[in-house]
Amino acid sequence: MGYVMGIDGGGTKTKAVIADMNGKVVVAHTTNSTNPNITSKHKLKNTLETLFISIEKSSGIAMKNIKSVCAGVSGAGNEANKTILSDLIESCLPDGIPVRIEADTVNALYSGTYGAPGIVQISGTGSITYGINRQLKHERAGGWGYLFGDEGSGYDIGRQGIISALKSADGRGPETVMLSMIYSHFDVNDAQSLIQNVYSSTTPKNKISPIAEIVFEAYKQHDPSAQAILHQAAKEMAISIETVYEKLFQSGEETEVVLCGGVFSEKDILPELIKRELNHDIATDVTLPEMPPVGGSVIGAYLMENSELDETVINNIIETI
Repeated sequence: MGYVMGIDGGGTKTKAVIADMNGKVVVAHTTNSTNPNITSKHKLKNTLETLFISIEKSSGIAMKNIKSVCAGVSGAGNEANKTILSDLIESCLPDGIPVRIEADTVNALYSGTYGAPGIVQISGTGSITYGINRQLKHERAGGWGYLFGDEGSGYDIGRQGIISALKSADGRGPETVMLSMIYSHFDVNDAQSLIQNVYSSTTPKNKISPIAEIVFEAYKQHDPSAQAILHQAAKEMAISIETVYEKLFQSGEETEVVLCGGVFSEKDILPELIKRELNHDIATDVTLPEMPPVGGSVIGAYLMENSELDETVINNIIETI
């Protein structure tokens, strides 16, 4: 029996799975980052070699039985990095096995569209909007990092929460329940101690991003400041989605929009707000994926084989991944 391999490579960890031709995932393995922008080529080579050896040992499946490999990797948005990753992965496989390298945004998209054209809005710690049309043209909006963008991300929402809390402490903004919640989170009693706690951190971004959870909790308590933050986040993401739609699709062309990332875990908040914000002149169907991004890379591997992605295969991936 033949198999396909999907790889989802992120900035902190990489997940790889092998599935049979019916969509049943038979082995999964997680390892370190494979982003070539933050990992040396030597370390990347060692990580990939260890990954393939571990998968082969744990599954009992020889690499010669892999029919195709699709890897969506953070940092693979340029040809130089694609070449590096392709060469390293091919060196771990027997000759002749096709390897496809894409940015990890493609994994996220295919996890919701199952290989069809569409748009994905990724919003976790960072954010980016990405799309592919029927002519396989790729476009993006945002994704410029926390210094210059990442609107609607967990970091952005958390930062806006702290700003609103500090304005409340100053008397420059309305009272908000977020102030006491943020004090409690950082175990401080005043704004000066809060600032010292955040600014003294070697990674302030990692201190700020979790505050998004407080903003969501305050939103559920009908806090006006939290409501304003999440409405603005939804508006920013809707603008990015509309921008990518206009670049790739004809007016009125039905297009699926996949929402992927931690800020969408509260399914009744941002997904619903985004639906309201989207221009009704564009034909979009907003969905949350039922499989993780690595499932999208498995679908990419099936597409390389021109395999029919029927409902049975897709359901098997969802149930076993």
